[in-house]
Amino acid sequence: MRVPIYIAIPLSLLTIFLAWWIGTREIDFLTPPSEARLGAIRSEALASLPISKSRKDAISIVVPVPGSDDPLSDPLEIFEPVEIGDLSVPPTLDTYSDRAPDGAAKLLRLAAALENRGAFQRALLAYERVLDLSQSNPEQIQEALLSIRQLRPTLVLWNTDASKTHPAIIHIGTGEKFAAIIPVILEEITNDLRSASSGLVGFSFKLNIGRSIQATDAPTPVALWITGAGQDSPSTDVLSFTTNDPESLRNDLLKTVFNLVRSHLTKATSYNPAPEAVDEPLPALKSNITRLLWNEFGASLNPKEPEKADH
Repeated sequence: MRVPIYIAIPLSLLTIFLAWWIGTREIDFLTPPSEARLGAIRSEALASLPISKSRKDAISIVVPVPGSDDPLSDPLEIFEPVEIGDLSVPPTLDTYSDRAPDGAAKLLRLAAALENRGAFQRALLAYERVLDLSQSNPEQIQEALLSIRQLRPTLVLWNTDASKTHPAIIHIGTGEKFAAIIPVILEEITNDLRSASSGLVGFSFKLNIGRSIQATDAPTPVALWITGAGQDSPSTDVLSFTTNDPESLRNDLLKTVFNLVRSHLTKATSYNPAPEAVDEPLPALKSNITRLLWNEFGASLNPKEPEKADH
């Protein structure tokens, strides 16, 4: 038997009304929730939001999105513009020294901007200022070193005029065991050091073979120090090592030269100490010691005589 429509419709509405009334008869829709309840709701909402693990760049400025008072809204990062300066002026070895007080982060941004402009020589100078003049953290030093090692091989030597190099003599004292091979190694090393100093320091060597040190199977002592060209010119400290392995002799000599140059610069100048060599010494000689510091090293071993006043 079919239920007439004039009965079915009222029954359907009555069923819906009864279900709603039974489910909501004990709920108060007019009284607002308490502050405790609102606080609990806010805590549950904040806990459900994802946590950002991104680390903001130390040199960026974070500001909220305009028109929003929500501290959780996505921020905008605004970077200060980099002042490139006049690229038509020829750079000098101490270029960007005046930027060092601004900090290593700004120098790194300047160097990157100069690279983007194709000013690679200037970019290299900015990276070098991170090492020798600015207050840098280990991460900034590592970034500068990596960039220097990429740029240096692509650029010509700073000085190609042999008459303008600072002369430096490597003095070697050792025994007869290495008498035959050490001159060949030292010829290679002096060429390597001229390249490492970007032509600013011209190296030669003086070898002293000690007759009293007999050629035996025991490790042979090798002593090194560096002076200027003059007879009474300043000298670095003397460093020595022992070895019985001819294959490692070249590397040991380069490592000792690096330590001599680094130590002398630390004592003779007010620049930052060059970063220590943690890997092969030759790359460190070409990057950890900046070209400005190489020039300072050569000049410190060959001080100019004071000009005499005319009478």
